Amino acid sequence: MSEVAQAGESARGYRETLAAFLAPPSPGGPPLNETGFLALPPAALGERCNGLVESCRHSQRRDAAQAAESFVVFFQALVPTLSPEPAREVKATFFRLVPTLVQMAWEDSAEGIENRRESREALALLETILLEVSSVRLAPVESGQLFKALDQLATLIAAGEWTLARDVVAAPLLQILRKNRVARSLFRLMEVEMGLQGYLRERLGHDTPHIRVPDDLPGLADFGPLRVFEEDGPGGARQVFLQVQLPDIPILSDIVVHLSGDAGRDFRLRLDGLGSVPLELPAGLYQIGLLYEPEASRA
Repeated sequence: MSEVAQAGESARGYRETLAAFLAPPSPGGPPLNETGFLALPPAALGERCNGLVESCRHSQRRDAAQAAESFVVFFQALVPTLSPEPAREVKATFFRLVPTLVQMAWEDSAEGIENRRESREALALLETILLEVSSVRLAPVESGQLFKALDQLATLIAAGEWTLARDVVAAPLLQILRKNRVARSLFRLMEVEMGLQGYLRERLGHDTPHIRVPDDLPGLADFGPLRVFEEDGPGGARQVFLQVQLPDIPILSDIVVHLSGDAGRDFRLRLDGLGSVPLELPAGLYQIGLLYEPEASRA
């Protein structure tokens, strides 16, 4: 009887949660549809998502509910960071997934340990894909292909085809996005290096991209893509920083500045999230280059 009661409570929780999420935006109006969901202002969107999170926390199926809750929270954090077109497509994908997420939280329809593992892996891959979407700039044709794949992925997940969603759509799509990110990042680095070489030739008379420390550092103070500046460090001492400005590379800590000096001196300086790094080098002549080396967690 306790199992029957729990099943009844789960079914009721599923129906009530989905009904609250799809409640008419205005009294007496039709239930919320995809078009209406895309048009919700940020505050109203937040209220609907918060309702989903609160519902997940009342479910007795804790593991499944936490997986669904994590995805909702991830969606809430991601959407404000996206430009309009990706935001629209990501919100559409999320709306199509809501019934599946609610069912996962309350009824956990994935039978068996293996199916549950596959469902969590599919959602985790989808999160990774959406993060990649937020960090690449796609051409219109690429965007169309990507969003068609996201629609297919949401359809498979909604149908409970976790293995197909993970292996046939999500994993190959993630590889394509990562290759796209690498190719575009390398192109941007090449642009900056070419601009730096031209600047060093015109301003400092160097035929190759190298700098002499500390003599040439003042000459880089007003070069936008790669500049040197000073700020107060710990204890009030002045500290020299190198900063790189790279368009369309959102994660600047994936960039390493390579400085190769004479006498075998070699320095690899990874940028921080703002594109800066302390420049603490012995005096001398250094060849300078930019490397794209994502940290292991994002490689």
